[in-house]
Amino acid sequence: MNALDTTGTFATARMGLLLLGALAMSGCGADRYPSNVASAATLAMTQPPIGPDPGSGVGEGDTHEPSIKNPFAGSQEAREQGRQLFVQMNCYGCHGGHAGGGMGPSLRDPAWIYGSTPIDIFSSISQGRGKGMPAWGLRLPSDEIWKLVAYVQSLGTTDEPDPPSPAPPEAPPNSAPDPLMPGKG
Repeated sequence: MNALDTTGTFATARMGLLLLGALAMSGCGADRYPSNVASAATLAMTQPPIGPDPGSGVGEGDTHEPSIKNPFAGSQEAREQGRQLFVQMNCYGCHGGHAGGGMGPSLRDPAWIYGSTPIDIFSSISQGRGKGMPAWGLRLPSDEIWKLVAYVQSLGTTDEPDPPSPAPPEAPPNSAPDPLMPGKG
């Protein structure tokens, strides 16, 4: 035998060992892993979901009442302190001065991606959200987060502290002077 035959024999033996190892491993733990798509789907349906389900808040199909309530619900003083925190923590930098939206979403809308219950809002502030909302849970104590929740939930209601000014009435046509036509309009 020459050197080439020895190399070919080793290559064939190595390939055989690899195939034998793969065959042996394919039977290992077969009872622990689903063997088809249907059993994988069944397994997924029995596992609890991880994290919030976007769009599952009140008004989006979720009708259960949350078990955790805002300890500052109904407190005008807490809403005012929440407004102050909104400004101090620069929430307006993303959500706008009166939370009407900007780089971040409006907090005045009735439908929210991550839910609008008190605990949903608390979780969004505390844990943050993937598309730019920072997590404030390590920087703000929970009572301050609950005050922010009280403020956010008051937006657009008669309980809102420091509401935005109403839009000015529409000016009648041709009431503004025309800068291109001095003496007209």
